[in-house]
Amino acid sequence: MRLFAIGDTHLPSTRSKDMDRFGWAGHPGPLQRNWDALVTPDDVVIVAGDISWATRPTEVMADLKWLDERPGKKVLLRGNHDFWWGDSTTKLKALFANFPSFVGFLQNCAVEVGPWVIAGSRLWTAPEAPSMPGGEMGDEVQKPDYITRETNRLQLSIDDAKKRAPGKKRVCAVHFPPIYSNGLETAFSRTLEAWKPMVCVYGHLHGPGIAAGFVGVHSEVKYVLASCDAANFTPVLLDEG
Repeated sequence: MRLFAIGDTHLPSTRSKDMDRFGWAGHPGPLQRNWDALVTPDDVVIVAGDISWATRPTEVMADLKWLDERPGKKVLLRGNHDFWWGDSTTKLKALFANFPSFVGFLQNCAVEVGPWVIAGSRLWTAPEAPSMPGGEMGDEVQKPDYITRETNRLQLSIDDAKKRAPGKKRVCAVHFPPIYSNGLETAFSRTLEAWKPMVCVYGHLHGPGIAAGFVGVHSEVKYVLASCDAANFTPVLLDEG
């Protein structure tokens, strides 16, 4: 059993929103080929947000079916473009129950799967972020209340992980970068590093913005960027069980 991650699948939904204008030719074809060739049914894949361009649950079903058909067990979390996601855990459980390979999702909770316990939240652009490209696939407007809310949500998920599985390998999965290439600590990095996960995976950054993400080890946590274009449209191996 291996643990992979891929972020920002940006599937088209019933709105048929393609990725050609971002240079993602034939998407999600290359991702599908690489995923199917690499991942086995026994593996686990964290899908780190921005799953679909859908704006409501009725628009996302085909995209979730596409994910379900890919090999491996899936752990999902919300990205800033996942407007279909909603805040009701009960409704999400009912929605995801249609897809047997979905073994859990991160919403103020943790997920246990195999030898790992996974905690995380969406996060947001931190005040410490360097200048980044804007636009539809770029930086988000600073919202201090979002920083407080997402830090609290991250802590709730970590607290749940501590109660559930104190002896399992710790993994943090988020959508926005918790720390940037400038190495400045953020509320997010301080919160997750206090938990001491072995790895933290994130997405969100694309094209010229990829360079803004911190990749490497900070305070004994390995940070991995797994957005689709940063990962060459291939699930990134995080660990082997």
